[in-house]
Amino acid sequence: MGSSAAEGGEARPLGPWRLAWRRLRRDRWSFASLVALVCIVAACFAGGAIATQLSGHSGEDLFPYAANDNLRAVGPWTRIPALNDAVSDAYGDIKTPPPGTKTTLLVLGADGPLGRDELIRLLDGGRTSLEIAIGGALIALLIGLPLGAVAGYFGGLTDAVVSRVTEAVMAFPLLLFLIFASVRLGQGIRGVGWGWEIPSGVFEEALLIGAFTAFYPARLVRAQLLTLRHAEFVEAAEMVGAPHRRILRRHLIPHVVPSLLVWAGIAVGTNILLEVGLSFVGVGVQPQVPSWGSLLSTTWGTFFQPQVYNSRLYTPWQTILPTLAIVVTVVALNQVSEGLRRAIAPWERF
Repeated sequence: MGSSAAEGGEARPLGPWRLAWRRLRRDRWSFASLVALVCIVAACFAGGAIATQLSGHSGEDLFPYAANDNLRAVGPWTRIPALNDAVSDAYGDIKTPPPGTKTTLLVLGADGPLGRDELIRLLDGGRTSLEIAIGGALIALLIGLPLGAVAGYFGGLTDAVVSRVTEAVMAFPLLLFLIFASVRLGQGIRGVGWGWEIPSGVFEEALLIGAFTAFYPARLVRAQLLTLRHAEFVEAAEMVGAPHRRILRRHLIPHVVPSLLVWAGIAVGTNILLEVGLSFVGVGVQPQVPSWGSLLSTTWGTFFQPQVYNSRLYTPWQTILPTLAIVVTVVALNQVSEGLRRAIAPWERF
């Protein structure tokens, strides 16, 4: 009675998702990228609050002693006086703080002449960029999935209308389209935000990116349903009188979920790069809101107001750290997406 499966010599068959998870764990690069990605997401969403509690200051606190006389920010692992206002003499010149002044540690140095903590702003900026990227992918799925499902399943005029609309959107350069929409259409919702968790501007940028990239999942779902709608299991469901809504929800949509998961991983990485691009043309999140794109644009300026890099004013860390965070995150997302594709459908080549 204890082990009937073992006594009978039969093992319980694994489901498709458990098989995919087993294949993914065997893919060393993809699994390592998945672990790295989980650590990055956890650090960005919780690390800023933890670092604020441990250091005793936030990413918005200004430390005038975190920059020298040339306004060059201090480098990593530097202790500075924990003063938000500089001590000045009668002539207005900044003096050295008195002995015994409390100090604070800037693990990754300061972000610039304002003397804000680079580590906390990097973590908070990662949260902002990931919220925009993930939110944009989810909105694209919410728009593209039903459009592609209806077009692929019903065909005919519905398919023609959806196809022409998606082709029209695809004809526009995406970044230029987002710039125009952000300037002309996004003013009314730019101030929408929910406190520290979702700063103002995040919802607007995620909505625009999602709306103008929804044609990707729409075309993906449409192409798969055009093939599946004449499958035997669909015809059998129609013969027993199953309504169209049930056929789509219970029989067809589950078949496109694996492909959408792979697309979503790539889309999040692409959306991070779009957020950086929008920051460099000056239409990203508000300047006071940290994001990986705004951290870089603060150092290098925007497309319309570029800044010449001055080694006496800026440190290389202000460019290296956000760039490294972007590269590692995007590469990990792409590697995980490729590993998911091989794990879910190892027999397919596309």
